[in-house]
Amino acid sequence: MIIPDEWDIRPRAVLIAALPTMVMALVLIAYFTSSRLSDLEDAHVQRGKALARQLAAASEYGVFSGNLESLRKQANAVLQERDVVRVAVFSPLQEVLADSSRPPLADGTLPTRERSPPLTFREQVTGPGITLDDAFLDTGSAPPAPQVRHGEVLVEISRDSLRAEEARLLRNAFLMVAAVLIASVGLALRMSRGIAGPIQRIASTVASFGQGNLSARVPVEGGRSLRALAEGVNDMADKLNASREDLERQIEAATHELMLKKEEAERGNHAKTRFLAAASHDLRQPMHALGLFVAELGQKQHAPDTHRLVERIAVSAETMENLLDSLLDISRLDAGVLDRQIKPFPLQPLFERIDVDYRREAELHGQRLRLRPTNLWVESDPLLLERILHNLISNALRYAPGGTVMLACRRRNGKARIEVRDNGPGISPDAQEAIFQEFVQLDNPERNRAKGLGLGLAIVRRLTDLLSHRLELRSTPGHGALFALELPVAPAGVRPEGTPPSPPHSLRGLHVLLADDDELALASTTGLLESWGCRVTAIDSPETRLPTLDRQDVPDMIVCDYRVGGTLDGLAVIHKLHQHFGRPVPAIILSSDTSAAASGDAQRAGISLLHKPVRPARLRALLQRKTQA
Repeated sequence: MIIPDEWDIRPRAVLIAALPTMVMALVLIAYFTSSRLSDLEDAHVQRGKALARQLAAASEYGVFSGNLESLRKQANAVLQERDVVRVAVFSPLQEVLADSSRPPLADGTLPTRERSPPLTFREQVTGPGITLDDAFLDTGSAPPAPQVRHGEVLVEISRDSLRAEEARLLRNAFLMVAAVLIASVGLALRMSRGIAGPIQRIASTVASFGQGNLSARVPVEGGRSLRALAEGVNDMADKLNASREDLERQIEAATHELMLKKEEAERGNHAKTRFLAAASHDLRQPMHALGLFVAELGQKQHAPDTHRLVERIAVSAETMENLLDSLLDISRLDAGVLDRQIKPFPLQPLFERIDVDYRREAELHGQRLRLRPTNLWVESDPLLLERILHNLISNALRYAPGGTVMLACRRRNGKARIEVRDNGPGISPDAQEAIFQEFVQLDNPERNRAKGLGLGLAIVRRLTDLLSHRLELRSTPGHGALFALELPVAPAGVRPEGTPPSPPHSLRGLHVLLADDDELALASTTGLLESWGCRVTAIDSPETRLPTLDRQDVPDMIVCDYRVGGTLDGLAVIHKLHQHFGRPVPAIILSSDTSAAASGDAQRAGISLLHKPVRPARLRALLQRKTQA
């Protein structure tokens, strides 16, 4: 017999104690009951046979003489016996000489309650043949007369008393089994209580240990084994209690130390936050002005040596801008302060902006930048996705000198799969995970800052995790690399960008209203715009200068800083200028604030935003695109 694993110790003990007793009792009771039933059956049959033999012997003379009255009396006498329901006497020719049976009851039914036929017993009526006892004829002894059949008697006996006795025996057997079961279970329960009780108390005490109550103890009781177990559990509790007190002291000391380190880390984090805030504004402003001054300087005529010096200054300024952007981005991503704005948008305008930003750089280095047009719409943050693709394209151009870089998108398994391919030197399998770590550059052991800081792919990994987009890298040394990005496909809508941008053209004669509270940034942006042939109206305090502007001299473009001083931000200033001139004017926001709130405000207002430091090429491309639109 298999005992279920979920049974507790007490039912197990009861089963083990009661089962053998029950099996033995059942076997003995079944044996004696079956023997008694067999004896009753034999006695019933033997009684019937005896009655038939007695009747046959008593009916011999009546059958021989034909005395029917005597035969009926004998039959009625036998009918009075218990269980006899019919008595009949037959002649040798099977003629009925006497036939007696119990009369029916008042309701017309027979007195027997059984449905099966009664037991039937037949006995031959025999007697000696006729002999003449004549002394004159025979003086010797006569031989015995042969037995002659004179007829037959029939006795039918009911089974009622037999069945009643059998039912009584079975009922008694059942009661005996029930009594044995109750007695054995009661005894087993009493015995199991002495085993299961101490064990359950031990289990309860151990459970209280698990809940932290190490002061609980097990009463020492029972036999030798149970007493040893209880003493062992109590000893274990004493040791656990001592260990816990020691551990609590260590935890309290470690917690105090961690609190001090946490406070120190929080102070450092606050200092880092203040530094990032200062860097985001104070460093971006001079870097923005430096870049624009260098770009303006590059527009002028110089001697060859001076022109070469200007180009180097421009490269250094651009390198500093890239490093600053990367450091600030990685810090904001690690701090978790960058929010995502998921929405559906078409990919083609984003691809076109990347083409404008990087095609000239690729041509200058003898590289080919190929973009495959697409009509897919996706769900993502357009600004963050553009930053991801910018980093991937920039990385591919940097490590594929003289090669080809391709940007394409195709639908695959219900997703939009954006791929950036290059035919550069490729990446070995053991380095494909390391390149996504900070400050890792495989081909820059000398840490040449012109090759970047090693943060581009780390930013890509963090941005894809933030957007929940799957990033895949496949590369074989010597056969280039493929970076793939999978993102959800969105239903196609109305393209917000209008027609694709046309090739660059001159900005000469474009009237630009420039608003910026930073004197250096205002001067550098003004000089750059004027070097492109624009007519610039510069104001450093929009709140005070706005009423003085000529309402009839409506600008073609408004370029405004997001933080212009005073109580108004750049968006509010643009709205005021629209009211002042009586009609909407295309506008661009320049911002040193890289928060998601600033970007979201500009998106909701439908105004293009460029983060400082602004690349002159991006500013010029945006001016051209808005002018054409």
